[in-house]
Amino acid sequence: MTHLIYRSIISSCDKMQPIGLLYSYINNQLYSPSASILFSTQSKIPLHMKKLFVLPAILILFVFAGCKKSDSVNTTTASVYTIAVLADNHYMDPSLLIQDGPAFQDYLVTDGKLLAASDAIMKEAIQELIQAKPDLVLVPGDLTKDGELVGNVSVHLYLQQLIQAGIKVRVITGNHDIYNPHSFVYNGATKTRVQNIGPDKFRSIYSDCGYSDALYTDPYSLSYVSEPLPNLWLIAIDCCKYDNLNDSIYTAGAIRPGTMKWILDRLAEAARKGKTVFGMMHHGIVEQFTGKDKTFPGFMLDNFKDVSNQLMNAGLKIMFTGHFHATDVTEQQSGNQFLYDIETGSIIVYPCSYRLITYIKDSALILTTKHISDVNYSDIAPYQTFSQYAEGLTRTAVDTLFTTSLMTGKQISYNDTAWHISHCMGTALMVHGYGDEDKGLEDTAFIGQTARQYKASLWLPDYCDFLWTDKIPRDNSLTILLKSGISY
Repeated sequence: MTHLIYRSIISSCDKMQPIGLLYSYINNQLYSPSASILFSTQSKIPLHMKKLFVLPAILILFVFAGCKKSDSVNTTTASVYTIAVLADNHYMDPSLLIQDGPAFQDYLVTDGKLLAASDAIMKEAIQELIQAKPDLVLVPGDLTKDGELVGNVSVHLYLQQLIQAGIKVRVITGNHDIYNPHSFVYNGATKTRVQNIGPDKFRSIYSDCGYSDALYTDPYSLSYVSEPLPNLWLIAIDCCKYDNLNDSIYTAGAIRPGTMKWILDRLAEAARKGKTVFGMMHHGIVEQFTGKDKTFPGFMLDNFKDVSNQLMNAGLKIMFTGHFHATDVTEQQSGNQFLYDIETGSIIVYPCSYRLITYIKDSALILTTKHISDVNYSDIAPYQTFSQYAEGLTRTAVDTLFTTSLMTGKQISYNDTAWHISHCMGTALMVHGYGDEDKGLEDTAFIGQTARQYKASLWLPDYCDFLWTDKIPRDNSLTILLKSGISY
């Protein structure tokens, strides 16, 4: 019955063809079950209630909007595109690991990525994208493990496979990509520096991934403006801190003053020309969970609140980001203005995610999340799937990472305490990384008991609560209407 009501509404206006197209997507999004590898994502609103209340409300809005000529959308096939987001590849060229040993394992203790498997994972990701045939692939930074020249050359060869298949590719820098002093080749107990790259080399290697046909390039950074799809401007923002004077890597990011003025000028021009604009940068710009900028310093853009307000007020509505290796979507609103931060997880950190997005020209984004689950890699045991292998390594890595951090300056007797606290922290981080955190599944009693027993009551429950609490909207499957900012 409800289907007949929707269809009668849709047919009631000669300008309502866009709604018919959106209805099919809405119907698929809300009626089809979604499965997660590890975590249940139970909604607090029963599915049948979503059907009864969410869809009519959205469709009624479109009745009034769709009957206005200014809101009509060309619904021909040429008006619907697919955009993929492949974030934080951290590709490690196989030549950089001559022999596994203490040197490489010491690096992994504070890292946690599936670096040794990155070539196999990248190969699978590229093949999946070629089969999916998106119109555009966005890569928001951290293309390589640590900016190695050999790694960047190899990544570009992989991206060229997409280009040769007729898929456009646009890249921008991450904090690992430029002048990285951790560019090493590993051989047992030793590591030896190898050549990394600077800004000019990055622009040269990825010339056909945004720079050669850029409409504008920023004189202060590697930022540029491209028009990869009809009437769509992409502002790729280089917000990373790097120099060739200090032998260090900067986790944090910032937009240079000159670059900020350049971005605002481009947004003003886009508004005058009636262009739809998406942004792409490495660092987060709208906080994904409470206290993220304090708990994980360097993973939000410096002065992110001020920057996000400036960009939102200038008309930017969508920003694609990465950096934290989590699948998350957050938004901020002020009056009629809105800005969505669409963060995509890393393909070499469990659950090895990337995004496929349906873009209805100038009108809507329909987000889906894909997980790489079939990788041909020799270290996977016969009884394991790739997903089980990846989850196990990530679980061990986050526990070890937090335990190592907590043990700094402590006696060895503190190790048991550190491990128990770290297990709570690691679980919360993995849940957040997967997206669509279900607060109802958090074992608050165990966390509280651990906090009391190991004298972490002043901070551990809040830390876990922040990561377990998912800010609206949904993370893995979401539709965003670009004119109103409504999402569902």
